[in-house]
Amino acid sequence: MVTVDKAKSIIKSKCRILETIRVSLMDSLGFVLAEDISSTINMPPFDQSAMDGYAVQMHNSNKYKLIGEVKAGDKSDLNLKPGEAARIFTGAMVPNGANCVAKQEIVDQLNHEMISINEPIKQFGNIRPLGEQIKTGDIGLTAGTEMNTGAIGFAAMLGLTEVTVYNKPTISILATGNELTKPGQPLKDGAIYESNTFTLKAALRSSRFDASIDTIDDNYDATKNKIQNLISKNNVVIITGGISVGDYDFVGDILEELGVEEGFYKIKQKPGKPMFFGSKENKLIFALPGNPASALSCYYNYVLPALNMLLGKKSAELESRTLTLNSTYKKTAEMTHFLKGLADDQKVDIMGRQSSAMLNSFVDGNCLIILENGREIWNIGDKVQVIMLP
Repeated sequence: MVTVDKAKSIIKSKCRILETIRVSLMDSLGFVLAEDISSTINMPPFDQSAMDGYAVQMHNSNKYKLIGEVKAGDKSDLNLKPGEAARIFTGAMVPNGANCVAKQEIVDQLNHEMISINEPIKQFGNIRPLGEQIKTGDIGLTAGTEMNTGAIGFAAMLGLTEVTVYNKPTISILATGNELTKPGQPLKDGAIYESNTFTLKAALRSSRFDASIDTIDDNYDATKNKIQNLISKNNVVIITGGISVGDYDFVGDILEELGVEEGFYKIKQKPGKPMFFGSKENKLIFALPGNPASALSCYYNYVLPALNMLLGKKSAELESRTLTLNSTYKKTAEMTHFLKGLADDQKVDIMGRQSSAMLNSFVDGNCLIILENGREIWNIGDKVQVIMLP
């Protein structure tokens, strides 16, 4: 049995960033850049108006001669002299000689040829200078950046249509157990509805991964064949159930028979003590406890960071905060506890229904509170580390 830190270290040692692929910018959401992107243009590519109003060359009067108009998309041939102005619109090219854009709300047009500016203006006000956002040759996006909505939009502003990214891992989830019934079917005596594939696939989707899902009864040969097939076809296999010490918990024996190299089995933690991690030919295999809350806690602590490492993210771990505990708690000293919590910017409450079989507290909770091993009593006012859930 290993500590939480040791388990994470073992997983990290087996994670290798996947191969690079070229994808269209529109399809790049959730991927991670595999190379720096340098700009081939200045952005903006010209001095640009930030307002609808009047471009002027400032002088010692509030009255200006109106000599033309510049719309967005026009190439301006105007060359303003002191005391001259041009009607201009947001995003349009600022005419040569203009050193301020007066917003239209402070301007009165006296006639077809003259305007009056009724409030003070300042030099270069409301002008976005050439290259303000990025200059030609500057790095706009660095390798390791996740392609989120902002990154995609920024890359489009630079004129890109494709990007080089690290490929996403192929993932499969397998739930084991004779007692499992698919939702929507009649529930027989002694059976329960299977939820782990729903929970884990939803968690994966929320982090922009996808997975195939399957269930299987507690049959040794059938389970062995299924796991062997999944390992051959996927980068990551997540198994729930069958990893404890019951008579029908034979997933561990199957993985050993299939040549999976054991990284660890059992972690000094609650929930999720009977967790297995192993690897085979750069494939990662996670065998999680069957209890739903245990499986989800293990996913957030170990599986998701590993997937982020395969994807090449700069930071694989979930966001961590140090907050003030607003509850009391007593635990065994030798185990690390992961408790569902509800956090704000300063404090965190321990939620009810902490049983490894209960998902209720994950519905309203937004974090996992980490109570490290080596300590039994936790009091209101103690500082604790929390993992914010995505």
